[in-house]
Amino acid sequence: MSDETTSTTLTEEGTLQALMGIIQQVGSQEAWDAQNILMRRLALQGDVVGSRVPAPRNISEIGGYINLLSELGQGEMRSQTLAGILGVAGPNPPLGWSTSRPALHMVSVPNDRPEGAAQPMTPLTVAVRSDFLAGLQAAQDYLHARGCALPLLSAYAGLPSTVPTTPLPCLGRGLALVPAAALADPATDPLALARPSGSTGAYGIVARVLSPGSVAVPPADWEVLKADAASCSPQTVAGAFYVPLAPVLATAGFYSPIPLPLPASNQDIAWTRLANVTSLVPGVTLLGDELARIYTASEISGSIFADKLSWVWNGNAFA
Repeated sequence: MSDETTSTTLTEEGTLQALMGIIQQVGSQEAWDAQNILMRRLALQGDVVGSRVPAPRNISEIGGYINLLSELGQGEMRSQTLAGILGVAGPNPPLGWSTSRPALHMVSVPNDRPEGAAQPMTPLTVAVRSDFLAGLQAAQDYLHARGCALPLLSAYAGLPSTVPTTPLPCLGRGLALVPAAALADPATDPLALARPSGSTGAYGIVARVLSPGSVAVPPADWEVLKADAASCSPQTVAGAFYVPLAPVLATAGFYSPIPLPLPASNQDIAWTRLANVTSLVPGVTLLGDELARIYTASEISGSIFADKLSWVWNGNAFA
């Protein structure tokens, strides 16, 4: 190899290393895609596997290779060959074991953190699955217009090391209300477990009007649960301004357990859990298909769910 060829090769290698260094320092989706393309080309093209035929000696031999690729119907490889000769990037068809990104992802959404004892326990943001984002933001806007807040906790924690009671949070289908936002003091809590005063119906989760919003909420008498570390009991609150959460969250696809589990103390937090089961069809939806919407094939194959992909949604759980 001549000194000129060696110098050119070293320059190309240095350029590639510099380019890779720049891409690795950028965290955008575009940089991830570019890095993925480069890694695939390094693994599946070029001199990673040495050529089994001698390099073409003239334009006629190059034309022979191009004609052969045309006869074999390898249009994309022919285009790549021409690109290699010309020294340009060329087309990038999906080759070999190309890993596609999942259709969905988790998004960080600004959280409501009203003043009070629950504020320090309320995170600044909450993780929401991308296809549920618009519905949740619409629910937040509805409550904000009425002067209410919706302090949330994310139930998403990725793929677990042991089989959970329900995989819904692993699928990005879970949220939780901040437990400390209710049951302490109906006069200041942003949330409450309540029912209309004098009724015998089920308790529901309501949001208190913290300050008058652009949409007026009429006052009413409510029976509200108040709890401490040892007990939970009802008390009547007259002329309270509450907005029931169930119909608001239902429009976003999130539902509380039915019936709502009533706490025996402020340590019981089952009432805070929310699940989104929209588009899950009993007897049809497979756990494997749901996992593939948010995780890559390699992540799934290495997870605790690898041998449970055929579990089917039965209307209440995957089994």
